[in-house]
Amino acid sequence: MNDRQNSLRTLKWVSGGMEAVLGIPFLGGSIVIFSGYNALWLMLAFHIVVVVLTARAGRVSKGNIVGIVASTVGVIPVVGMLLHMAAAITILLEAAFGSRILTRTHVQRVEPIRPRPVRKEQERKEDHPF
Repeated sequence: MNDRQNSLRTLKWVSGGMEAVLGIPFLGGSIVIFSGYNALWLMLAFHIVVVVLTARAGRVSKGNIVGIVASTVGVIPVVGMLLHMAAAITILLEAAFGSRILTRTHVQRVEPIRPRPVRKEQERKEDHPF
């Protein structure tokens, strides 16, 4: 595993832990309210950075995409808490298992599309709808 993957895994552990704290029923809600909802903006920016960095590494970070949704809908009390919990679980699973769960497949060679042969009776037809 190279340095880029190690740093992405560390970012996922940090973002998953922060999401887990925001998912705790009264603690997460009080953090969001007493920060003036700035905690949601901070998490939104953090998730966007992680998504961009994982996309540059050729991977997909579905947990951080769920975190982006959780940060935007986090102003709704119960829905935000549930989304933060779902984001935390998804991100932490991605951080723990990494490429064994989600990988982007790379196509080595693409076969060209060949047209089907036209039958003789179809060629003679003059009344095509097109």
